[in-house]
Amino acid sequence: MFPIMLENLRDSKVTLIGGGSVAYHKVLNLHRFGIRPTVVSPAFHPSLLTLARKGAVRLVSKEAEWEDVADAFLTLLVTDNEKVNDELARQLKEAGKLVVHASNPSLGTAQIPAVMSRGKLVISVSTSGASPSLAKKIRTDIAEQYDERYEDYLDFLADVRHYVKQQITDRAERRKWLKEAIEPIYLHDNEERQTFMNELQHAFPSEHENIETLKSK
Repeated sequence: MFPIMLENLRDSKVTLIGGGSVAYHKVLNLHRFGIRPTVVSPAFHPSLLTLARKGAVRLVSKEAEWEDVADAFLTLLVTDNEKVNDELARQLKEAGKLVVHASNPSLGTAQIPAVMSRGKLVISVSTSGASPSLAKKIRTDIAEQYDERYEDYLDFLADVRHYVKQQITDRAERRKWLKEAIEPIYLHDNEERQTFMNELQHAFPSEHENIETLKSK
């Protein structure tokens, strides 16, 4: 199994086959990442109907067939009809498509791991289909360690990295500042973060700051 993270699925077609409670929870998970999927099923869970009225999901009321998934970038098969799941998985696999077979992962080409996120920090856990329950437990354990503080902390680290890349050309000097930024004190203390940024900007002033200094002379 090759782990990968996909960007910009907001603009890609993501299709779910199946309209029950499993589909509903899959849709909620997709929404966390800004994805508005299409759900194909002859019947729908009431919660899916509610989401559709809010414009959060597109529902197609029919029995699923190849034409419903042929142009999908990613398909999730979550019906209670294993024959339908297996046949569509086979066709999608032969076509080189990304397909998640919820009840039999080995028949698909992709799996969706248990995920926790803290702003820019995203951590996923997979047991390769052996035990989704264990994957969720490990995710919960990790979430307790990497708590809400990491949201602001990652924003700080992103700002540091952007500034360092823009203003420091020497690689060794870059590494020194980036290594310093991940010291625990900057996770716990916002004032220390500000002090760090002030020292960085003083040591390597931006072009704008240099211009302002010249103007003041």
